[in-house]
Amino acid sequence: MKKLAFLLLFIPLTSSSAAELQLPLISSSTLLNIHKLQTNELSPSTAPLAALTVFPENLKFEISWGPVNVGEASLEVAQKVSFNGKLAYHIISQARSNSFCDTFYKVRDLNESWMDAINLSSLGYSKNLREGHFFRDEWVFFNHDTHFFLARTVSKNGSVIYSTGPIISHIEDILSSLYYLRSQTLTPGKNVLVNVNTKKNWPLLVRVIRKEKITVPAGTFDTILVEPLVRKHGIFIQKGRKLQVWLTDDAKKIPVQMQVDIFFGHVSAVLVSGVKGFLGL
Repeated sequence: MKKLAFLLLFIPLTSSSAAELQLPLISSSTLLNIHKLQTNELSPSTAPLAALTVFPENLKFEISWGPVNVGEASLEVAQKVSFNGKLAYHIISQARSNSFCDTFYKVRDLNESWMDAINLSSLGYSKNLREGHFFRDEWVFFNHDTHFFLARTVSKNGSVIYSTGPIISHIEDILSSLYYLRSQTLTPGKNVLVNVNTKKNWPLLVRVIRKEKITVPAGTFDTILVEPLVRKHGIFIQKGRKLQVWLTDDAKKIPVQMQVDIFFGHVSAVLVSGVKGFLGL
């Protein structure tokens, strides 16, 4: 049951401040909320947009612990926005436990990512997690002009910590990693490497296992099974746990089933709606 929301997304720090690194315009003294960088007023762009074939989408999942239904979750890319002056896809993932699960392990999670619409790199992400006694409020802004990130973490007692560190030229966060993977060609037997930053740069290796047909509440699909080998805390999975994801074997690569091993059995998420109509299939 631990970290239910990690099923839904491709699911360590220094203490120096942004001012010490002299990040232009945006610093710990000027940015309290990463959402202030977002506006719905889009600036025209002459650069070609990346082919994110999943836009728009709104996927709904049912989450189960073994045979027991414990909640629901969603993945949504509903709009393009301006994020720090760049055209971006706004990706939102939410998870919540049902009334039965609330009695012993209440989950209310919101994860957001802003993905550059030109090159599909992450511009920043936000986590607002409530899972039992677990609490996390955190956002990270990726400054691609200076090649540094700025992160803000709020503890359960309300204390605030800012941190900074270097990033490479093309980086993904845990949530945008799923969408970047879906933009790639997936061939069984060939691994895909994604450069990820979770306040530390590290490579996410995704094994492409095999093709198979599976049936979930949303229908029967030809899929490609992948296994992300996550080394850090992620939205899909905690460190050291096995994760399997079934993506549709087509251009959209829709996640129709996800399963993660936990201490007692496994937790799975299956697609229940969002394919027909919204995705034009």
